[in-house]
Amino acid sequence: MSRPVRRSVSGHYAGAVSRAAAAVIDWLIIGAFYTLGVAGFSFLLEMFTSRSVTSDRSTPLGIAAFAIWAFLYVFVSLAISGRTIGKGLAGLRVVRADGTAPGVRAMFVRTLAFPLSVLFFGIGLLMIVVQREHRSLHDMIAKSCVVYDWGDRSAEMPGPLSDFLNRAQSEIRSPEPG
Repeated sequence: MSRPVRRSVSGHYAGAVSRAAAAVIDWLIIGAFYTLGVAGFSFLLEMFTSRSVTSDRSTPLGIAAFAIWAFLYVFVSLAISGRTIGKGLAGLRVVRADGTAPGVRAMFVRTLAFPLSVLFFGIGLLMIVVQREHRSLHDMIAKSCVVYDWGDRSAEMPGPLSDFLNRAQSEIRSPEPG
């Protein structure tokens, strides 16, 4: 008896659920490291100057610092490896629309354009669900897309799903005499 073949999804466009899971992980990481950074900075500031960063005047500065930190986390991660930590854990990679590795400029444009996808009630993100290539507005602007990629090992479908698709495909090829 032959071993069932698992279907590979490496290089296929990543769906909305995978991308959302990666985004949640990334935002948790961004928030955690930002919080640790602010706590450390606040501790050092109080220790050396007896001042605190918790005044009402620091709120706009805190929002700007968070936005800069989030931008740098995403941009540097994408520019270096084509994925953030969340995308890496979800098995995703950002590539150019033709499948090749994107350049630093494309990753800068993609990261800078991300807020446009969120504006207007997330319509730019909704494109992931309705478009065939699952590309968002910021992907289209940067001419990029997100694909499944686990590096050297193949991204495979779960065993039961592969078995089902293999059975369905074999039934299509050789229908039973009826």
